[in-house]
Formats: sequence, C-alpha cells, structure tokens
Amino acid sequence: MTQFLINHFKLQQRINIGYILAGSVSVVIVILAAVAFSSISNDYRSYVSSSQKFHIDLLLTGQIIDIHRQAMIYTYQGHASAADQVMTGYENLLKQLDADLQVNPPKIQALLDTIRPHLKNYYAVFLQVKKQRDTQQYLIRNDFHHHASTIETLIRNLTIQFGQSSDVHWQFESILNRLLSAERNLYRYLDILDSSYVIAAKEQLNEAIAILENIGQQNHVQQNLIKEAIDGLERYRKSFNEVVQRTRGYLYLINVVMAAEAYEILYQSKKLSTFVAEEMTAREQAISAHVKEILWMLMVCCTALLVIMTLITDSIRRSIALPIVRLAHTFRALTEGSSQASIPDYPVNDEIGQLMHAATSFRKKNMETECLLQESMRLTHALESSHKTLEHTNEELEQVIHTVSHDLKSPLVTSMGFVSIMRKLADQGQYEQAVSRLDKITLSIARMEQLISDLLDFSRVGRIDLDYKRIDMNALLYQFAQTHEENLNRIGFTLRIHPNLPVIHGNESRILQLFENILTNAVKYALNEEQGAWLEIGAITHYDHFLIFCRDNGPGIEPAFQQKIFGLFYRLDNHAEGSGIGLAIVKKVMKIHGGDIWVESEPGQGACFWLRFPQPKTAEVS
Repeated sequence: MTQFLINHFKLQQRINIGYILAGSVSVVIVILAAVAFSSISNDYRSYVSSSQKFHIDLLLTGQIIDIHRQAMIYTYQGHASAADQVMTGYENLLKQLDADLQVNPPKIQALLDTIRPHLKNYYAVFLQVKKQRDTQQYLIRNDFHHHASTIETLIRNLTIQFGQSSDVHWQFESILNRLLSAERNLYRYLDILDSSYVIAAKEQLNEAIAILENIGQQNHVQQNLIKEAIDGLERYRKSFNEVVQRTRGYLYLINVVMAAEAYEILYQSKKLSTFVAEEMTAREQAISAHVKEILWMLMVCCTALLVIMTLITDSIRRSIALPIVRLAHTFRALTEGSSQASIPDYPVNDEIGQLMHAATSFRKKNMETECLLQESMRLTHALESSHKTLEHTNEELEQVIHTVSHDLKSPLVTSMGFVSIMRKLADQGQYEQAVSRLDKITLSIARMEQLISDLLDFSRVGRIDLDYKRIDMNALLYQFAQTHEENLNRIGFTLRIHPNLPVIHGNESRILQLFENILTNAVKYALNEEQGAWLEIGAITHYDHFLIFCRDNGPGIEPAFQQKIFGLFYRLDNHAEGSGIGLAIVKKVMKIHGGDIWVESEPGQGACFWLRFPQPKTAEVS
C-alpha cells in the first residue's frame, strides 16, 4: 500500500488524505461516544429519580430522631419552643407519609401503613406527657408554694405563742429547716431526677410531723393551732407527693411508651431502608451492566476505527518518510562532498520529486567541486612545501647572520690586533718578535676557516643529499663501529651497540653524520678516568615511533643548558676543541627526518641523548 500511495498520489494529496481520514474517524468516535454517554446519562437520571422516590426511609429516621430529641428537651428542660417543634415535626411527617403513600410501590406503602399508627400513638403519648408536665408545673407554682407558705406562717405563729421557751423554739426552727430541706430536695429531684432526693425529702417531712405531734402531746394549751399546723404539713406532703407522681408519670410515658413507639418507627424505617437498599442495588447492578455493555461496544468500535486509521496513516507516513529518509541520506552524502551518492527513483513530480532533481544537480556540482578541490589541494601542497623551504632557509639565514656577526667577527678582531702589534714591532725594528706573532694570526684564520666550513656544512643539511631510503640501523651502526674501532681503542673509549635496532627511512649520509657528531661529543666530554669512557646505543619501539638512545658516562649537563647545547656554535667548555655546531647539525638532521632530539642528564651522572624517529610506512620500508 505504501508503494501504491507513492506511485499514484502526490505529497500534498497524501497529507490531505491523512487529515481527512483522521478527522472522519474522530467525528465517528465523537458520535459514538455521544450516543453512549447519552444512554448512560438516561440511566443515571433514572437512578437519581428512583433514589429521590425512595428517600422516605432517611426522612423518617431523621425526623423521628429530631422529634424525639425535641420531646426530651421539653420533658427535661420545659422549653415551650421544643414542644412546638415536636408538634410541627409530627404534622410535617404525617403529611409526608400521606404523600408518599400515593407514589411509592405497594411494599413500601405497606411499611408506611405500619409506621403511621405508631407515629400517631407517639404523638398522643407526647400530648399526655405535655399535660402531665404542665400539671406538675402548675402544682409547683401554685399548690406546693401555697402550702409551703401556709405551714411556714403557722410555724412562725406557734413560735410566737410559745414564747421564749428555748426547747420548743429550737424544735420549731428544726421543723422549718426540715421543710426547707425537703423543698430543696424536691427541686434537686426535678433537676436531676434522682429518687434518693425524694426519699430524703419524705423522711424530713415525716420528721417534721413527728416533732409537731410530740409538741402537741406535751402542750395542751395550743392544741388547735398545732393540729392546724399538722394538717398543713399533711397537705404540703400530699402536694409534694402529687408533684413527684406527676413527674414520674410523664417520665414513664416518654422513657417507656414514647421510646417504644419511636423504636418501632425506627425499626420499620430500618426495614424500609433495607428494602430500598435492595431495590437500589438491583437498579445499580442493572445500570452498571448496561454501562459496561455500552462502554465495551464503544471500546470495540473505537479500537477498530483506530486500528484502521493507524494502518492507513502509517502507510501514508511511510510513503512520506521513506523517500525523505532516503533523500536525507543522499543529501548527507552530498553535503560531505560525495560525488558518487546514489539518488533513489521517485515517479511522482511533486515537492519530493523536485528535491530529487535538486540532488542530481547537487551531485553534479560536487563532482565539479571535487575536481577543483583536488587541484586546489595540489597547489596548496606545493605552496606549503615552498613555504616550509622558505622558513628553513630563513632560519638558516638568521643563524648564519648571527654567526657572521658574532663568531666570525672574533677571529678577524684577533688577527687585526696581532697585525697592529706586528706593525708596531716592525717599526721599532723588532722583526723577530713581529714574526713570532704570525702563528697567532694563522690560528685565528684557521679558526675562522673551520667556522666557515662548519657553517657551510650546516647549511647543506636538507638542501642536498636528500636521497631517502630504507636504513637498517643494525648494519649501519655495526659498520660505523668498525670504522672507528682502531681510533677508539687507541684512546681507551668503549662503544657499545645494542642488538635489535629498528629499520628507519632516511638519508644514510646524514644519519651517519648525526652519530659521528654524537660520538665526537662523547669522546670530547665523556672522559672518565675511574670507570673508563663509554657510549652505548640502543633502541625502544613505540606504536608510532622509534626511540634510539645514546648514553655516556661523562660529567653530565645541567638542566639550564640542556636546550642551549643544540644552538649554533654553543659550547659548554670554551677551551674544548670544535666549533660548537655538531649538535646543531644533529638537531637539524632529526628535524628533516620528521623526528626530534633531546637530552636527559644530571651533573656528574652522564648524559642520555634520545632520538625519536617516526615509524616508516610500509611503502617506504619496502
């Protein structure tokens, strides 16, 4: 399919097909989702509607608990507003039950019919409680207080009648205290409903009556007044007992009868709640199964559509990406300068086809550029070679100028000085002394001749004898040792050549000149009377170069002079023979061979010259 799209549709057409396909699939998925969610929404609304119809159990439970709580508040605290709320709550709940009986299923109606009489009984008992409590309050505010005031007045009158008799006076005060304590215990009982206070109050009333009766038996004068006081105490006790009985009556009604009715309502409400929960669970399971079915169908349809869209869009993507990837590889090769990059076939003349034509032109330009680059590289190489030659020539010229201006000037000055002396001596007639100065002039001229000869030799290095070839250092140094064996034995100098020396690529005459100069320096400076002077030559092979070492047992070189000794005409000892150009030649020979030379030494511990030669290429060695 990918190749079919490449062969028959342009790039813009393929992109449009992808957009249209993605948009169509998205619209279909949205429509399917809308239908599915509409069905789920209908189920949800039906579920919500059913749950609202079945809210009666929660309403019953909440309202009956609230009504009973308000009834308890009225009973124990006597708030009239609490009684009003009980009545209002009862009326509202009864209306709600009547309304729910019209719209709920038969089973719920049966449960509501069972609850309704219990609710009415509960309310009827509450009215009795209210009546009992109102009567109790009336008794306390009227009869009880009236009897208490009356008996207190009688006791006060008796106290006056009996005069100051301390014993009787004390008994009357005791009666008043007992009456006050009984009244206090009654109020405590009404506050916390503890029967022990009632018992204590009755005992105190009985004691008060007994005291009065005892006073009456001992005093016959005030019998009528005492009898009246005893009758008042009896009425007071009767009123007290009635208040207690009324209180116990309405407490029984609310704690037993009303509580039983409330419990029965709650029990029936719990049954109703169980039934409603079962109904709602069944509805919920049915809705859940329906939702799962809808979601499963939606998922299957969407998955199928997405798979189809993925396959088609992947083919469109590949039909676009594959030519672009191939073209990218082609352009990457072309940008790297390749003139042989392959350009893939592309049958359609669209944007990618135009890029293919551009790649063809790019490859053609690369071929032209490659030819120009090769020519440029050839010219650059020639220019660099000329530049390096010019740099070497300039360096040599600077060194020659330095030598001419310094080292060659010294012999001339010396010769001119001796010529002046000879002229003076000749003028004075001292011809023999003047002639004796000719040797000094001859030595200065010979010194200047040696300097010029060494300088010429130094300038020739790198400009002539540039015939490079394969050099076996084992054979070369063996022949070198044989050549110098007689002279070295004569002066007592030992030359040691290690085996397994490398094969290098270079100019044989210059390499020999290099070792000649190193040996000359060693002979000149490495005289060791105790151990005997020696020079050993060996090699170490590295992965890309050879290291040849030349180690002697001479006096060593201080670190400050280890770089200077490779300069033109530099000598550590001005009294030693030579022009000081030998190591400069060695340095230059190593440079033209692409290598380097350095020295490692400590004063009194000899010196080791290291020669680094690059490993020759296979073609050079062969």
